[in-house]
Amino acid sequence: MAVKQPANKTVRINNMDFKGLPDARAEALLRIISESWNDEAAECAWAEKVHLSRFHFQRMFHRLIGETPGELRRRLRLECAAHTLCTTRQAVTEIAFDAGYDSLEGFSRAFHRAYGLSPSHYRRIPFPPVHLPGPGGIHYDPLRGQPRQFTTKGVLNMDITDRLIDHDMWMTRHMLEHARNLTAEQLDAPLATPQNPLPFESPEGTLREALNRLVFTKEVWLAAVGRRPFPEAPDKSVTEMLKRLDSAFIEFAEVVRQVRDENRWDEMFEDASCEPRERFTYGGMIAHVITFSAFRRSAALKILEKLGINDLGYGDPIEWERKVTPQEE
Repeated sequence: MAVKQPANKTVRINNMDFKGLPDARAEALLRIISESWNDEAAECAWAEKVHLSRFHFQRMFHRLIGETPGELRRRLRLECAAHTLCTTRQAVTEIAFDAGYDSLEGFSRAFHRAYGLSPSHYRRIPFPPVHLPGPGGIHYDPLRGQPRQFTTKGVLNMDITDRLIDHDMWMTRHMLEHARNLTAEQLDAPLATPQNPLPFESPEGTLREALNRLVFTKEVWLAAVGRRPFPEAPDKSVTEMLKRLDSAFIEFAEVVRQVRDENRWDEMFEDASCEPRERFTYGGMIAHVITFSAFRRSAALKILEKLGINDLGYGDPIEWERKVTPQEE
C-alpha cells in the first residue's frame, strides 16, 4: 500500500521559560521551517536556505530547539493525529497514513509509547491531552496559519555580541513589519537627504533601499565568508525582505557564535568579491556589520517617523531588553 504523504499543518510556539540561547534565533529558525515542517525532504532545503551543511544545521537546530528536526516532526505528527482522533470520526487507519506511518500497527505502537493509550482508547476519553512534552515548547496548533513567537522569561544568558546582533534582528524585523502598512509610493519616494554611510556604496535614496541594505549587507559578507558568489538582484518586496532577514540572521548568528567560541576574532579571510581581492579579520567584519547596521537602523527609524510610524521607539537596545525580559516589581 502506498504511503500517503502527511498534509502540512501549522505550528504554534507556546510561551516558555527560555533561559539558554537567545530566543530570536529560535523564532527565526521556526519561521523558516514552519510552512514545511511536515515535509520529509524539507530538512536539506532548510539547511541550504541558511547555507549550512545538513550536519551543522541539525546541531544548530538541536541547540536552539532542544530536539532534532526528525524528533520535532514525529512529535508534531502525533499531536496532530491526537487532535484528529478526539475531534473527528476519521478512521484510525487514515489518521495513521496522514501522520506518515505506513501501517496501522506502527502508528498504534508509536501512539501508545507517547500517550500511554491505544488510539481507539484515547478517542473514548473526554477531552484528552493533545500536547506531548517538548523541550522547546513547540506544539501542533490546528487553528493558526503561522507560528506564534516565543515569550522570553528569566535572565538572558548572552554576551555583548549576542545582545548586539539579536537587537539588530529584532529592530530590523519590527521596522519591516511596520513597513508592510506603507504604500509602494511611500517606500520608493526619494529621500530629501539620501544616506551614504560608506563612500564605496551608492546612496540609499529611498526607505525601501535603506531597509534592504540592513539585510543585503549581511548577505554580502556571508557570501564572502562562505566563498559564495556575490548575491545579485535580491527581491526587495517587504515580504521577501522579511524572509531574507531570517535566513541571513540565522547564518550570521552562527558565524558570530563560532568565531566567539573558537576565539577566531583575528583570523583572516579573503573577500573574492572585492577588486582587487581583500583580506579581513572575522572580528573586524563583525564589528563593521554591527556598526553600520546601527547607523542604518537609526536613519530608517527617522524616515518611518516622518511617515507617521511613531511606536518603534528610538532603537535603544535597553528598550529591546525591557521588552524581552520581565521587569522586577
